[in-house]
Amino acid sequence: MFAAGTVAAVEVFQRAQAGASDGENTFIATYLAHRRLEELRNVAYASLTSETRADVSSPSGFTHFEREVTVTTPYTNLRQLVVNVYWTTAGGDASVSVQTYRSGV
Repeated sequence: MFAAGTVAAVEVFQRAQAGASDGENTFIATYLAHRRLEELRNVAYASLTSETRADVSSPSGFTHFEREVTVTTPYTNLRQLVVNVYWTTAGGDASVSVQTYRSGV
């Protein structure tokens, strides 16, 4: 009886720890996505281009995250910017996505 209770308690602790780590990674990934959007605010409208999925290099210290930027033009003089940030969890890949629009007028 004691062994079964101990195993169950350890499993609950491990799941709680994994959940906390997932929450922290989601928070960091959201920060990295918003930070890139803020950086893109300072880029001239005509110079906005997509970026392929690659390790996050700025800011440093977030090497287990990857980021990509997709720039589309849904209407004349309007660009949609989508930033996706990816990371690996125990259950597989995870990601967050944020978007904004820039006007060329």
